[in-house]
Amino acid sequence: MKNFIYNSPTKIIFGDQQISKLKEELIDYKAKNVLLVYGMSSIIKNGLYDSIISICKDLNINVIEESKVRPNPDISSVRSGIEKCKEHKIDFIIAAGGGSVIDCAKAIGFGVYFEGDIWDVYLRKADSYKSLPIGAVITLAATGTETNGNSVISNDETGEKRSVGYPISIPKFAIIDPTYTLTVNRHHTISGSIDIMMHIFEQFMSPTTDTMTSDLMSIGVLKSVINNTNKYINGENTYEVRANLSWASTIGLNWILGIDKIGDWATHRLSYPLTKKYGTSHGYALAMLFTNWARVALKYNEEVMKRRLTILGDQLFDGLDYKEVCNALDRLFVSWGARVDMTELNISEEDINSLAKNALALGSVGQVTEIDFKKTVEIFQLSNK
Repeated sequence: MKNFIYNSPTKIIFGDQQISKLKEELIDYKAKNVLLVYGMSSIIKNGLYDSIISICKDLNINVIEESKVRPNPDISSVRSGIEKCKEHKIDFIIAAGGGSVIDCAKAIGFGVYFEGDIWDVYLRKADSYKSLPIGAVITLAATGTETNGNSVISNDETGEKRSVGYPISIPKFAIIDPTYTLTVNRHHTISGSIDIMMHIFEQFMSPTTDTMTSDLMSIGVLKSVINNTNKYINGENTYEVRANLSWASTIGLNWILGIDKIGDWATHRLSYPLTKKYGTSHGYALAMLFTNWARVALKYNEEVMKRRLTILGDQLFDGLDYKEVCNALDRLFVSWGARVDMTELNISEEDINSLAKNALALGSVGQVTEIDFKKTVEIFQLSNK
């Protein structure tokens, strides 16, 4: 176990009808001019939009909107939001939606204080050091972005998708009402569950030894995601099922499960060009790659992967041999309706080379084993059979 300092500054307000608490939060932060960032129409349909507008109206808060933020948010929404913040002297940002909306709000928040083109930050050419305060209202159990400083943004002009992480971007509070997730369709619910699991796996798959406490915590959250997703698939679309998935999503990436170890994160980086080029939902793209990353990692670092897969086999799959864990995960994801290969995308060998170059544009990835160009191509080829 490695040394660490853990701080989770986000105030979590969890439960049914907790949107009412937004009022006191906005009072505490003395908000006067708010940028409301949201997606297409879901927060209008589920009543969240009206609730936020009503609360702001009661407080005489001026609301400016940055709407139609899409999945895999484009840098154009970020630039638009930055301009609105400057023009209207925004002093607080409310992000209402899923991970893409919150990621966009984070980029806007620190982009306001960045001198230059904000995309340079995502290309790692520059850094930002200050952000507008952000409050998140969650409508999807998936990313856990409501309690961390990570943001992932796409650029349609260049065909790239990049990520950064800053403590300044961590939301000040997160209102998590599982009721808002009850209307999320099957496709995005399953994608979200896979995304939660992948965040945990990326932290769990680590060369750091003697991390039993967080390892068993990870197993517990994974079991909850699997059990509650199976309940949902079997027709149990209840508040309690959604509440457990929502809480698992937050725990999955507030770093409590990975602060004691070195995480891998190769699969996430490799998945970015798939979601960008082919429009594949984030969770499903991860399912296409993760077990084949694990097979390749086992080939090049048997010591670490055998240890990690053995824990999963013992604790998650009731004593399954470590060599069969990847197959068990594949069967699980397929039973949920996900693909564990890329064959439906009709990817050529030339496409694979292009995807690999895009994924590694900022250098090799991974901590269990270094995933360079050769290994990236190997993973994509395995996933394309």
